[in-house]
Amino acid sequence: APLTMPPPRKFRPREPAVLVSQTAGCFWWREEVRRKHGSTPWIPKIFWVFFHVLFIVLLFQFDNDMTDGGAGYQTGFAFACLLNLYAFLCVANSNPGYVSEQERCPEDQEDVYREQDRIRRERIAARVKSKRERERHAAEADDVADDDDTAGDDAELPDLESGDRTNDRPNERTTSPRGEDDGTGGLLGAPGGASNSSDVNATSSSFVGGDVGEPPVGQYCKHCKAWQGLRTKHCHDCGRCVRKFDHHCFWVGTCVGEKNHARFVWYLVAQTALIVWAFHVSNSGWKYMDTFHELFEVNAGPVCMSIALFIFIMFVGSLLGFHVYLIVTNQTTWEVSSRDKISYLAGVPHNVYAFSRGPMRDAREFCCAPPPPRYTLRSFEWMREWSRTETIWENKYYVCC
Repeated sequence: APLTMPPPRKFRPREPAVLVSQTAGCFWWREEVRRKHGSTPWIPKIFWVFFHVLFIVLLFQFDNDMTDGGAGYQTGFAFACLLNLYAFLCVANSNPGYVSEQERCPEDQEDVYREQDRIRRERIAARVKSKRERERHAAEADDVADDDDTAGDDAELPDLESGDRTNDRPNERTTSPRGEDDGTGGLLGAPGGASNSSDVNATSSSFVGGDVGEPPVGQYCKHCKAWQGLRTKHCHDCGRCVRKFDHHCFWVGTCVGEKNHARFVWYLVAQTALIVWAFHVSNSGWKYMDTFHELFEVNAGPVCMSIALFIFIMFVGSLLGFHVYLIVTNQTTWEVSSRDKISYLAGVPHNVYAFSRGPMRDAREFCCAPPPPRYTLRSFEWMREWSRTETIWENKYYVCC
């Protein structure tokens, strides 16, 4: 029987993502958000509710301020729990600032991007060529060494062939098409600085950069083909690029970005306050007894609860303090943890916050101002000059010793 080919599958065009208005209220949690990898997972949220209900029930099992405080005290604690739940729902399923797949490079930056992309490709090609030359020369050197080992008594004679090969060997240090020595500078750094990426291929977080003093503008994501401006990163859990990407939170089931970072911080405030209150209630259940056996038997439960709540306080409180530091310095968790790997921060001195405009202005813009259309960097020359003249001990505001 003749072979028959199955009918080709019908091509289904990818449905465009639903865009969420930039004016979404900071306390309105029910937003139409479409993720490529489906809805946010419910298992972490179920565990979150389970742990809160478990600790609240355990607090009522012992004699403490919760059971002895009366209806007013219990009502206040219940209101704090509902406020914490509301703050959690404001973050869960919210839009962190997904980038539209149809978004492209701004027209006023198109020429700059194409020039920077050309420079990036030339330097990548130069690095590939240099790497292949080094590998070829290393292989030739190994062959020459093997010939010398097997020569026996003739090893003392001069090897004219290998000598000619050595003399004809080109210099391993190659020159880029722009006339710059390869390896002497990164894509964004000054000559002699570190390279942008340790890999030859450009990654989704490797922004194209220009010459010294010229900040980058962005690139196109290799995963979703959307335009990645500065501070934008592709989240593989959500399958989307996120503006001002901070991190992907497992508990809330979504990313933390420019549109829900403030909600996330307020949720940490509510969560920390609730845990501190529960820790106080648990400590109030400790009782003094005459014997060690009675002391351990009566206080075992409250002590174990206090230890567990103290661990949660240290974790959530430290996370809140870290995000307050990020607010006043206008940074993100991704930028702090991967500063040496992010290409657009390669030319920024370590004592300079690239996007900071001062603690008070950063906090005001974080809490009250809408997100900017795009993020821009000052020139690297200005930041290097600032790093030399402004320190924590000597700056334009005060001088210490």
